[in-house]
Amino acid sequence: MNLSSEAKLQLERLARQTRDKHEYTRICVILARSEGMSAESIAQAHRISVSSVYLYLTEYEKENKSQHEIRGGTESKLNREQAKELLLHLQQVTYLHTKDVCRYVKAKYGIEYSRSGMNHWLISHGFSYKEPLKVPGKLDPEKQDQFIAKYQQLKTDLKAGEEVFFLDAVHPDFQSQAVCGWILKSETKTLSTTNKQFRLHFVGALNLENMTVLTREYETVNAENMIDYFRALESNSTASKLHVICDNGRANKNKTLEEYLKSSKIEIHYLPPYSPNLNPIERLWKVMRERKTYNKCYESFAQFSTAIRSFFFEEIPKIAGILKERINDNFQRIVLNSLRLAAT
Repeated sequence: MNLSSEAKLQLERLARQTRDKHEYTRICVILARSEGMSAESIAQAHRISVSSVYLYLTEYEKENKSQHEIRGGTESKLNREQAKELLLHLQQVTYLHTKDVCRYVKAKYGIEYSRSGMNHWLISHGFSYKEPLKVPGKLDPEKQDQFIAKYQQLKTDLKAGEEVFFLDAVHPDFQSQAVCGWILKSETKTLSTTNKQFRLHFVGALNLENMTVLTREYETVNAENMIDYFRALESNSTASKLHVICDNGRANKNKTLEEYLKSSKIEIHYLPPYSPNLNPIERLWKVMRERKTYNKCYESFAQFSTAIRSFFFEEIPKIAGILKERINDNFQRIVLNSLRLAAT
């Protein structure tokens, strides 16, 4: 079975998303066969019959079928046109509870679904129960697209001896950060919190080409300290010109800094407002939190400070390969798709 790279990516994505173990097995069978495994080996690996392997492969080749039938169930109670109409409705209107979808279907089509039956129907048609993506109210996708175009042009026009840095400030809090992890349903894990909240202040700049990072710690981030940071950035680089991309914060955009930049080899390029998704150094901050703050409680602010400083001043060069894999300028483009709740 020969699959295109796009088809394989789509199947791998479905395998990660599905909650149905039978559908997962079906997808794995198709992928394994495309990678040259024999039907017998696939059957043994997944503890299914060889005939099931051939059935899955045949149905995918003839019908492009990768979804598994609902276990012990029958075909959808909705006909094709009704299902198509319901799918369109559910894309336009969001329901908070499955029971409300059941009520809508019964009122609209006179067809009754149980909650479990409707859950199966929704999952099998690509829906999942998840939160909407929170975005700033003033986010402007058009301005983000314009920035991306200008950035690509900057890279194209970059002369020999010039470098591009993404800059930002980060303020790690001395407070436990609880994040999700795999925990038994029957158990409740606990995470201690601190009584006092302190924070550290760092300014950092990231060069994506060689994955170098320059970080400086300050008592606060203001215009004077930003000038100090820019001096350090210039002295640590042999480039003839530094293009620095940053946000529009007060410390980055003020008359004092503008005066300094007149005699500097730094040229600042500002991100559109409310656009942290366009600054790759934000991903570095996430790596820092994953390694130092997520689900961790330090007994003292001194211990917390030591851990954070260790990351910035000692560990970053040691994990350059990991950072190269996780941080790049494949920007996340945000398309506004406002949620509209169903009337109750």
